Amino acid sequence: MIPTLKVGYLVPGTIVKRLPHYDAFAVLLTGTEVIALLPDRYANKKSLLGQSVVAAVFRFDEGRMILSQRSPQYYRRILELALAPLISEDKVKVKRAASVENGGFVKISVQSMNGIDPVKESMPYLKDARMYTDSTITLVRHSDDIKQYIANALAPAPAGKITKVIYSGNLREATVRVDPQYYGLFVGKGGVNVATAAKLLDIKIFIKKAD
Repeated sequence: MIPTLKVGYLVPGTIVKRLPHYDAFAVLLTGTEVIALLPDRYANKKSLLGQSVVAAVFRFDEGRMILSQRSPQYYRRILELALAPLISEDKVKVKRAASVENGGFVKISVQSMNGIDPVKESMPYLKDARMYTDSTITLVRHSDDIKQYIANALAPAPAGKITKVIYSGNLREATVRVDPQYYGLFVGKGGVNVATAAKLLDIKIFIKKAD
């Protein structure tokens, strides 16, 4: 069973030991004798010895399974788990997740499959995903219109305060001009908001104050 596990798969387990030399927890995978590592940098802040956890397979290092509760795959899988009723009814699809290290913040894009507002439809289920992470989750409305998608990805900054989006497909970069009074919201503390949005879309985003 374990050899078939791939990167991105969710696995349940129990924290059985603290490994200070590795700066990690040892996790016994449920129903097996396999011990995986959950490094501190990839773990929820409230991880404790004896605690039951769910994590994503992050990578394999010299035959040792490394887990994460902060990888894009983990965030995507826990949201898919929470949105299972909507996904099974072909109402929404989880497209992509992105976060920046030590940001405590994740953006996950959701797509409508039948014309509904995917963010509004998903919000009641978001509390179930939050049970599995201490990161702040922001849902982003996916759009095939790249300029609209960029504006959506900068949430929770208000899209209505964007005056212009200039996008270069060749350079894969965008300049977003915003109301000067809201500049800080678009950039985010330490630049986290714009950095996470850029990572979600896999482009460069520059925030500029409108004249």
